Amino acid sequence: MMHHSLMNQAHYVIVCVVFAFSLTTTGCDSIFLNEQSSENTQWIKHAAAAEQCIPYEFETIEDALKELSQANIEVVSSKKVEFPVCRACFCPVGLEYYALIAQKRLPKAVEIGWTVVSDSTEPQSMTQ
Repeated sequence: MMHHSLMNQAHYVIVCVVFAFSLTTTGCDSIFLNEQSSENTQWIKHAAAAEQCIPYEFETIEDALKELSQANIEVVSSKKVEFPVCRACFCPVGLEYYALIAQKRLPKAVEIGWTVVSDSTEPQSMTQ
């Protein structure tokens, strides 16, 4: 009986270690891993709002992309990214909209409030 119990404990530990390892390896993958971009394109982003407790500037990704369209900025690809944040009013909202645009339109996008994506996990010029 004791041998069977020890085997169950060993199995449980192995399952926990494998699960924990899977979380660490998959959590760092780029959100743009399957996206095609070129040297002539650039990812930009815009938070739904500046911080918690204020109305969203953009309720949906369609609203965010509409702003770009109205500024004559063509969007090649887009993504909505949600992430956990604290709930205090000074915390970020945890919702960002990303758009892949032509680099030549970057100054206009920045002018209307979008930010250039430059984090190493968010490719600025992903070539595949």
